[in-house]
Amino acid sequence: MSRKYWLWIALAVLLAMGAAFWAVRGQIAYAHIATGYAAKQTCSCVRISERSLDSCMADFPPDAQGLLSVAEDGDRFQVSVLYGVFSASAVYEDGFGCRIEN
Repeated sequence: MSRKYWLWIALAVLLAMGAAFWAVRGQIAYAHIATGYAAKQTCSCVRISERSLDSCMADFPPDAQGLLSVAEDGDRFQVSVLYGVFSASAVYEDGFGCRIEN
């Protein structure tokens, strides 16, 4: 096969990848927002409302509960989805409440 043929295939693959990324850009933004919300909500629920982590996780929709992975390290809560592809953390500061770190 000629070099020109492989160039056209490479161009087609790049265009397909670009179109796929463009199509899911909204879902990527949503995943970033959702993990930040989940981290802040979980931190506030556990530290301010003084509920258990299991009780706080029950506040999320059932389909989201299976996707979220929550790690608690003292006053810091790390929430991730898709095996850590998207993650956010929130920390509790006495007198101020919880805030998103990233």
